[in-house]
Amino acid sequence: MAEYQLKIRGVHYGANGDSVAGQKDTEQAHRRTLELLSWIDRERPVVVLAAEPANHIHGAAIRARAGGRWIGRVAFECIDLAQSLLRQSGRTMLLARVSEVAVRRHGYVMVTVSSDELQSVEPLQPEIEWQAWMSDVPLLPPSEQLWAEQEAACVLDELLLPHYAAGQLEELKTYLDIWVKGCSHDLSREARQKRSAYIEWLEAVKDKEVRLLAEPLKQQRARICEREYLDEHATTWWTARMESQEVQQLWRQWRLKNAGRLWLGLRRIDTLLRQLPGELYGDIGQLDVMLSRLYYMNTPLRAFQAIMALMMLRQLTCQELKIEMRPMTEEDYGQDGRIADPMMIPTTIARVVAFGETQCDRSQRQTIQQLVYWLRDDYEQSHPLEIASLAEDTQAKLTTAIERAASRSTIQNNVYPQPGSQPNIGCDQHEAEFKILPAAQEDKRRIGDGQE
Repeated sequence: MAEYQLKIRGVHYGANGDSVAGQKDTEQAHRRTLELLSWIDRERPVVVLAAEPANHIHGAAIRARAGGRWIGRVAFECIDLAQSLLRQSGRTMLLARVSEVAVRRHGYVMVTVSSDELQSVEPLQPEIEWQAWMSDVPLLPPSEQLWAEQEAACVLDELLLPHYAAGQLEELKTYLDIWVKGCSHDLSREARQKRSAYIEWLEAVKDKEVRLLAEPLKQQRARICEREYLDEHATTWWTARMESQEVQQLWRQWRLKNAGRLWLGLRRIDTLLRQLPGELYGDIGQLDVMLSRLYYMNTPLRAFQAIMALMMLRQLTCQELKIEMRPMTEEDYGQDGRIADPMMIPTTIARVVAFGETQCDRSQRQTIQQLVYWLRDDYEQSHPLEIASLAEDTQAKLTTAIERAASRSTIQNNVYPQPGSQPNIGCDQHEAEFKILPAAQEDKRRIGDGQE
């Protein structure tokens, strides 16, 4: 018989039945957790492991019970092994004995399972279908941290680990340090799997100095979703990303796509976020809870980046609308949030962006969105006094007149051609001199006379 070690985590959930993932535990909750861990350490009860297919966060979760009560779940880095042991046994439950207990806040329990030798450990298929989040969804631009993580991983995976030699210890340490720092806020499936793979490789090396390099990775794996790190994810890291140039550029592009209709943009974001598995939309106002659950839901990097992008766009939208970051109902959205068709928005920007969405490929759409932003930005910078001098009612009249002109059906005097027609660009073909179109001249006269 062979013996296999499994780690039991989440003991604080077993000790506190009303505890919610990601939320801070009270001092009373911590005392109950320490009491449960102390009891397990003192009594060393038989531990029963059983699959928990109804778990909406991880369909392959395995629950641990002892003495008639729930004490936690098999740690995610051990799930593949535990599931393989269950399948090989042909039973629905496994018996394990306690081998180690870490009696501290967010402590854990190590258990030993005796079993016939496993031929291989088959990796599980992804338990949640993330494909919809890996296609045409706005992505959070890579940060410098993520670039450093990925570059270090490339060197480790393709050079140092497969061809490691004794004289490369310092180089190995350097790139492992870069990777650990780079992935400190990477809660994706890929980072978690790579972290476990690096630990396994390092611990298999005979050189003690190399084995010691696994300790920082093990500490990071053990603590990445503990309260201290969750607070850092949800504050320091989140704020820095929100204020970064890349996210601000993403925000400007998103505003253009929605023609400045913030309620419309919020409604579109929520339409996507409501499709998140595990009823995650209900936690939309609790960032730390969402980050913790996304980690434990084994979220792929591309899907994680898409969800983070939408969350950041949503927070920026809520800040500008001066509303709370919370779940919304259909009745909560403003009037422009109920416009489902962009072509119903009678603005020039919306018409240009909508044309790009239907008639252009991805790179052309991005070019159109960037050009529209530049044009609007240049206009506002060139005419600040003109804009500032307009009273609110006059600005509203001007906007109304522009929108009416932009949405007018295409006729000879309109620069927006219908399919198959020849555009009138408003200039004499024989002279390089632009002329004012009749329709635009009439709108200008009315605005000047204060009729509109």
